[in-house]
Amino acid sequence: MENNETIKNQLLNKKDEIKKISNSKIIKRTLMSLINVASSKTSDDYAWTSVKKLLFELKPKYSFLKHIKIDEIKVINYSIDDIVVDSKFNSIDANMLGMAIQDIVDLLKKYLGKKAGYFFIQEFKSVLGDKYYTIIKNMGVDLRLVELQNELAGVDTGQFKIKDSGSSNIAFIKKTDL
Repeated sequence: MENNETIKNQLLNKKDEIKKISNSKIIKRTLMSLINVASSKTSDDYAWTSVKKLLFELKPKYSFLKHIKIDEIKVINYSIDDIVVDSKFNSIDANMLGMAIQDIVDLLKKYLGKKAGYFFIQEFKSVLGDKYYTIIKNMGVDLRLVELQNELAGVDTGQFKIKDSGSSNIAFIKKTDL
């Protein structure tokens, strides 16, 4: 019984710790993680430019994105400090921020197209880290949905072949080599 109480207290402490993380830190970490993954698939300049462009495109839908400024990268050693977020951003509702993050991830994936690759979301989650992944998931961000959309796109483009097993109503999907 004491062990269950200890686990419960640890979970509550972790939840309190997560609540203390500001919206500014969440968006900076999310954007930086997306830029890092995108730059591994393209170039640093293309990744930064794409994120700046999509933030600009999403401003009419999410006016609070105007509080984010991404500096021009002038050196190879860019950092999270190159993303500047006004303190007003911290008053944004968590659900609204979650919707914006979902759209940012979706749009960046579309910008990258085939360059994003099949494991884009897995790489993003890894770079983002468990703590921040849990935070954005609690804000309503559904990265599994993006993965499923990617898988369905693969079926639509013929990258997968559906094979009937013949013995039941089960079909198998096999990735084809293109």
